[in-house]
Amino acid sequence: MTTADTAPVRETPSLTEDQLRQYREKGWIVPDWEIPQELIAEMRQEYDELLARNPHVESDIILAPHQTNGGSMGVIGSEKFLEFATQPELMAIARQLIGEDIILWGTTLFGKPPHNGKETPWHQDGEYYPIRPLETLTIWIPLDDVTPENGPMKFIPGSHKAHKLFSHSWKDGNDKTINLVTDAEHFDESTAEPLILRAGQVSFHDVYMIHGSSANRTDKRRAAFIVRLMPATSLYDHALGAEIGKKHPAQGYGVRPLYLVSGQDRAGNNFSIGHD
Repeated sequence: MTTADTAPVRETPSLTEDQLRQYREKGWIVPDWEIPQELIAEMRQEYDELLARNPHVESDIILAPHQTNGGSMGVIGSEKFLEFATQPELMAIARQLIGEDIILWGTTLFGKPPHNGKETPWHQDGEYYPIRPLETLTIWIPLDDVTPENGPMKFIPGSHKAHKLFSHSWKDGNDKTINLVTDAEHFDESTAEPLILRAGQVSFHDVYMIHGSSANRTDKRRAAFIVRLMPATSLYDHALGAEIGKKHPAQGYGVRPLYLVSGQDRAGNNFSIGHD
């Protein structure tokens, strides 16, 4: 029988200098470390239960599943997703990439259901984030295997290096998970590299990275859990978030709860908002 004293100890992962260099040059990294398969199974089960609790929400994109108070979309989430988001191994890697002081400010589930999974057009995540100065690390955790056929995320390598937000245009249509699209003159789509991962592998990418994904036309789901971290040297501006929220009301940027998950807050962030 397994007890707390005899349970296997999970190793603390560490990125090599070559991997850190790749992150700086390309804008993303897939560490050697993987989430144990038994934990991935638990995450899948929690995802299925969340979908059952929220039949009113389409699975293409679900915001803030870690919030139990309705979150940004009225989603009834669970604290388990907060546990999944703050696994010690993920935080150890994050500290190597953005420093010791870290705030979790958001999570998302992308469902990519079979046959009708929506596309995610080319974009930069930071176009509408109320974070100043803008810095965010995205952790991308596939719950299902990602193949070339089921709509893998694609990165434009090096597109983060200018450390700027390029112009975006609004594209109408409910066939997309987002509608703000990076203007084509800012990147060469032919250089895109697909992110092909097994469930359990994890990728980390920079907020300025241009990326997107096509629809899933296969017979199988391609779900992923996304974690948004910011260095605690930046300020999450809830007032600015409320203004941005007038254009993106489902995002709930003005009432996002912040969680200090490593180190200290260095920018005077408000940790009371959203914690009902």
